[in-house]
Amino acid sequence: MAFGYRYTLTRQDNGWWLVRFPGIPEALTEGETQEEGRANAVDCVIAALEGYMKAGKPLPRKGASHSGRDRAVLPSLVTAKLAVYQTLRERGWSKLRLAKEMGMPENSMRRLLDLRHNSHMWIIDEALTKMNAELSIDLPSAKTRKRAA
Repeated sequence: MAFGYRYTLTRQDNGWWLVRFPGIPEALTEGETQEEGRANAVDCVIAALEGYMKAGKPLPRKGASHSGRDRAVLPSLVTAKLAVYQTLRERGWSKLRLAKEMGMPENSMRRLLDLRHNSHMWIIDEALTKMNAELSIDLPSAKTRKRAA
């Protein structure tokens, strides 16, 4: 299942739809329609999470979920990069230390943690392996099929 953050949609007096994230007070966007507000939600959350990472803060957990309708579903690559960032924080490692462990320049590590850079998954896997971690992915459970009589 995909990872995302729950949000609320509220109609404003001007007719626009305000999108708020209960677990990320810094994340706020809007849309002229509900559909536009929902479409803006993902970019809004990514921008807020980039701010947390730049400030070296822990990632918000409140409002994070793997299900539900009104949630901004993060792209898989973004989720994987967040896992690397969170693991760095938990291990107390710097970006420089991980870069040295991986034998790469520090600017490559900055790109790896850039949520908008198109990194390769094998590099994310290698980074997590160097920190004795792994990316956990759950496949959807198989649904029982009803046989036609």
